[in-house]
Amino acid sequence: MFGNQKMCEGVALAAALAPITVVNVEVFSGVVDLGANQQAMGILMLGNMAAETIDFKFYSCDSDGSNAAAVTGKAATQLAAHASSNDGKMVVINVRDTDLLASGKQYGKFGVVTGGASGGPAAVLVVASPRQGQASANDSANVVEIIS
Repeated sequence: MFGNQKMCEGVALAAALAPITVVNVEVFSGVVDLGANQQAMGILMLGNMAAETIDFKFYSCDSDGSNAAAVTGKAATQLAAHASSNDGKMVVINVRDTDLLASGKQYGKFGVVTGGASGGPAAVLVVASPRQGQASANDSANVVEIIS
């Protein structure tokens, strides 16, 4: 980003997993196109979590999210099964387009799962750095307004 550029011009809200109760069935963010973006950052935001392990990782996939495969080195250290110490925490994973070279794919998504059925609320926000042009051209279709 350039010093005179607004953040909304340089960073796209590329995908998300809206707040949801996360349990022992993995849930995924929307798909981000790393052909159109140089890098992406997935931010996991936890709410009031149960005393269960929590896993957060990045997957390469097809444009529709199918055929997902975990990308080596792009998984957070598993959060231990401690409710109070995981409440309100955040985890960040940064991914570059080159991280997908081994998979031969240009799309990816973030997944989160807990080690039990109680879980708790969580959300994932995915921001991306576009290769060219305004970042808003790469925003998720769910972005309805940008105030700059």
